[in-house]
Amino acid sequence: MQIRKNLRNSNFIVFDKRNDLLESAAKYLFKLLKSKRNPVIGLATGNTFEPFYHYISSNYKKFGCSFKNATTFNLDEYVGLSETDMNSYHYYMNAHLFSKIDINPSNTFLPDGSSKDLKTEVLSYEKLICENNGIDLQFLGIGTNGHIGFNEPGTNPASITHVVDLSESTITTNSKYFKNKNMPRRAITMGISTILSSKQIVLIATGNSKRNIINKLISGKITQEVPASFLIDHKNTTIMLDKSAGKDLIG
Repeated sequence: MQIRKNLRNSNFIVFDKRNDLLESAAKYLFKLLKSKRNPVIGLATGNTFEPFYHYISSNYKKFGCSFKNATTFNLDEYVGLSETDMNSYHYYMNAHLFSKIDINPSNTFLPDGSSKDLKTEVLSYEKLICENNGIDLQFLGIGTNGHIGFNEPGTNPASITHVVDLSESTITTNSKYFKNKNMPRRAITMGISTILSSKQIVLIATGNSKRNIINKLISGKITQEVPASFLIDHKNTTIMLDKSAGKDLIG
């Protein structure tokens, strides 16, 4: 079962089964891999994406796809964590995706959270995205407070890659992953403008905890207090929901 709702330029789809959601989201990626010689893919992290990456790594060969010519850029990284830290997004991506597909590691990019010069790091990361002609397909999750990447409520929609102070709600939500260790309170993130420059965006939201923030998106009100609301006017955005996150669209 699929329930669809169009809101200006955005397309909301609610899936009855999680596997159907994963398959549908993966088809966007597989289509790009087969249609473009050197695709540029924007990637996200978090619990939502673990089953998605498992589906991709288990099925990309079956669909006749390869990542050999692909370039990836991740949305964000915690400030102060090295690539080998088990809580870093570098570690997450290697564990859940990169080590399981045929991608060239030199074509996988994440912000360097351990950089001693963060100002130069954020500018270099933004420049690198531009030098690759921007992102063809950006995958996003969404925070319960509406953040995309680590763009917290109040972020300027014109923002490019920058260092952000994480909100208390984000720290509360994510601190459970930092067992016996203090969670960083800052991160590097693509800016809202960087994300919106992507040619196509697919946002995935699952679970009842995302229901309230999805309802705010459905309202159609665009505000800095809900950074994800700026996606509503993006020229090519699809928002994929399970039946818990999209419960109020089902009726």
